[in-house]
Amino acid sequence: MTSPAAVTDRAGLAQALRHLKLSGMLQTLDARLTQAAAGQLGHLEFLQVLCEEITRRDSVSLAKRIRRARFEEQATLEGFDFQASPKLPAAQIRDLAALRWLHAGESVILYGPVSHG
Repeated sequence: MTSPAAVTDRAGLAQALRHLKLSGMLQTLDARLTQAAAGQLGHLEFLQVLCEEITRRDSVSLAKRIRRARFEEQATLEGFDFQASPKLPAAQIRDLAALRWLHAGESVILYGPVSHG
């Protein structure tokens, strides 16, 4: 009888994770299986912890792309000072940034004066 923390087809799992570009999950799989077997992680928590690899990978990928772009400075919408430009419609800009228009298949046209503030 195998222990509950054993992965029976590790090669198959490794291949599937590589195909999904999630091979980093293998690095923490044994520790997570042990936690799950000890009752420290439920099924959903187990899956969520493993899927955090996706978030980590996306963050690393974004950081690499930003470094390669060699931006003079980094800016985010969260860090933008809307108080400095009170005429900007902050709520509308945040709505556009949420990309609901894209998922709805709608188009957006931005127009207005250009400022070299």
